[in-house]
Amino acid sequence: MSIFVKITSYLLPLLTAFVLFNWSLLTPFIPQVIALLCVFIILSLYFFKKLSLPLVTTVIHLIILSTGGINSFLFFLLYFLLFSLAFQNPPIVNLIYSLVTILFYSFDLNSFQSLIQLLSLLLITPLSYFIALSRSNEIEAQNHLTRDQTDFLLWLSLRLKKPLQEIISLSDQSQIRNIAKDLLKDAHKLTDSISSQDNDI
Repeated sequence: MSIFVKITSYLLPLLTAFVLFNWSLLTPFIPQVIALLCVFIILSLYFFKKLSLPLVTTVIHLIILSTGGINSFLFFLLYFLLFSLAFQNPPIVNLIYSLVTILFYSFDLNSFQSLIQLLSLLLITPLSYFIALSRSNEIEAQNHLTRDQTDFLLWLSLRLKKPLQEIISLSDQSQIRNIAKDLLKDAHKLTDSISSQDNDI
């Protein structure tokens, strides 16, 4: 999946949540929408064994918006969301999503408390970015190690196999055995001569 598609898949739920919350006709039905999305999340977990982060993103933003927006006591859920995205996506995706989220919530600034909330999200952004960067480097190192292992096994099968077969075939020849016996005899003679010289001394 390309970077653009990933960014879009997380920005669209954010935009959807803000549109639903600010649409006066749907505002009274926000709890029902949240419940319906939770049902979809559970079904995706049951049938596909996979958590749909875009749906989770939509639910979290709807919960925060319906409980006070930037002044919500559940605003900390965004921190956990950013860390979850950091372990699942490239650093640039996490960074862009964080900055766009800050931009969206900045329109609701109306007190010093809300400014603190927004600044806390801004301070969390570099941390989640570096977590995503570390995770990305770890995955790249694992892929590189896998490629090295594959290259080594390929070298063993192509380059080392033939010389080993030649050595094995040579070891079956009587000429090699005779040469080995001659070397052993020469070694014994050399040992005897050295021991006799030691006795003379």
